[in-house]
Amino acid sequence: MKRVLTIAGSDSLSGGGLQADLRTFEEYGVAGLNVVTCIVTVEAKTDIVEVHEVSLEMVEHQLEAVFKEEQQLDGIKIGMLASIEVAKLVAEFLKKQKNIPIVLDPVLALKESGLTTERDVIDFFKNELMPLAAVTTPNLREAELLSGIDPIDSLEKMKEAAQLIYQTGVKQVVIKGGQRIKGPVAYDLLYDGKQFRWFKHEKILNGFNNGAGCTFASAITAGLAKGYSVEKSVEKAKNFVYEAIEYGIPFLPGLGNVYQGGKSKESHSQNKSLL
Repeated sequence: MKRVLTIAGSDSLSGGGLQADLRTFEEYGVAGLNVVTCIVTVEAKTDIVEVHEVSLEMVEHQLEAVFKEEQQLDGIKIGMLASIEVAKLVAEFLKKQKNIPIVLDPVLALKESGLTTERDVIDFFKNELMPLAAVTTPNLREAELLSGIDPIDSLEKMKEAAQLIYQTGVKQVVIKGGQRIKGPVAYDLLYDGKQFRWFKHEKILNGFNNGAGCTFASAITAGLAKGYSVEKSVEKAKNFVYEAIEYGIPFLPGLGNVYQGGKSKESHSQNKSLL
């Protein structure tokens, strides 16, 4: 069985973060390992977000445990790193890895709160982490921070941003259009330095999208670990997330988590009963 690592934060609501990553890995049939960088608490009714950093020493001990020489990894997904110190530490370990696909989900802005990462962290992502990654998966706000194009409010601007982000040294860029681009269709854009490829689905406006970005990036990572091409991995991930949103788990009317086991009719029936 392939082994895939997530380096990410822990989400108290379990919609995003490493909880979403590990559930996605399980659905893809790969074994998941994790390194916890921080604990994120989100108050569902007020959207108040708190980020509690794990000590740098503890993060280092976790990295040492999973990056043992005898531990074969087939994919690495990078999520929320929370501080420049943690980002630098993770980069040190990643630079020692050879021939392992790395998917960088640049968590630079929390949609629940509008919190934005400090400029030094953004610059470090661009200069040090992007060149290590096979794929990066920014949402529109993160793409704005990485590209300098603000706002990104059209498909043409998504293409311009992808080209600028590609110049950081990342192998391929996937920009997630989400709900912000006007119209009934949700667009994601893949750019490999030569060609653009659009992936699209009708928007699902049920509000059950907490964890969609994390799930998307971890699904791509699992696909790459299983030997799929980037394009196939992205296509499968897009479909996977669509079902995860469609069969999401409600907490309040119009608010809830994606559900990675979306194909299960029994689970879907149970989720509907929670409303």
